[in-house]
Amino acid sequence: MNENKVSIIIPCFNAVKYTKQCVKSVLKHSAYNYELILINNGSSDGTKEYFKTLKLKNKKTFKNIFVIELDKNIGVAGALNLGISKSCGKYICYLNNDVIVTKNWLEGLVKACEQNPKNAVVGTLFNAFENKRFVENAEKDKKEIDRIAETVFLMNKGKVKKAKTIHGLCMLIKKDVFSKVGFFNESFYPCFGEDIEFCKRVKKEGYNLVDALSVFIFHYWNKSVRSKEFNKQNKSIEKVMQNHYKKFSIPRKHKI
Repeated sequence: MNENKVSIIIPCFNAVKYTKQCVKSVLKHSAYNYELILINNGSSDGTKEYFKTLKLKNKKTFKNIFVIELDKNIGVAGALNLGISKSCGKYICYLNNDVIVTKNWLEGLVKACEQNPKNAVVGTLFNAFENKRFVENAEKDKKEIDRIAETVFLMNKGKVKKAKTIHGLCMLIKKDVFSKVGFFNESFYPCFGEDIEFCKRVKKEGYNLVDALSVFIFHYWNKSVRSKEFNKQNKSIEKVMQNHYKKFSIPRKHKI
């Protein structure tokens, strides 16, 4: 294990347009030492071809990028656990493929985690699900995301706040915590709830969940689960959520 590295794991099921934006932002804004593990979770939309171009570049420039190709969708938790098993970092960062990260994001997450030995999982500030206007404006002008991130960073530099749960759109986890609480629960197939349930186990072991208030990221929300392929396999994300609420007793206040 590398004591000074973050293993960023991005499970990808289609939505290649957003995956490209996500990866581009990670490469641009990640100054902290990292490796990037991209998992193609059975996509059928050009994700595989995009990853091939990254592999070609990887030979010369991007030596910290690794691609895992899967023939079928094994679920978010399954993909994460596979990525964790291949990782070498002291920290794991679970990142959704429809997220755009910003300047200082990775350093901010690590610093928040290192503020207290009990801090085990770290989240960020992000745009609300309901704020469709902001999403539309950000799509027209990506600089709007950077402007907000810079304002948040200057206002909240170094500030950390305890959280009730951390959502998997972006969560940094101390890798050694997995030996205490176990990995992500693959029963949450294909997605939704694996992050919430994992955080419950982390808290039960006496660790802290915290938000790095200086870090703002942008989330498009549910791009992978709105595809025709997802609906064909799972009827709809709403159906999956309803099943998981009932089966795993997830509080509806955590609905996102």
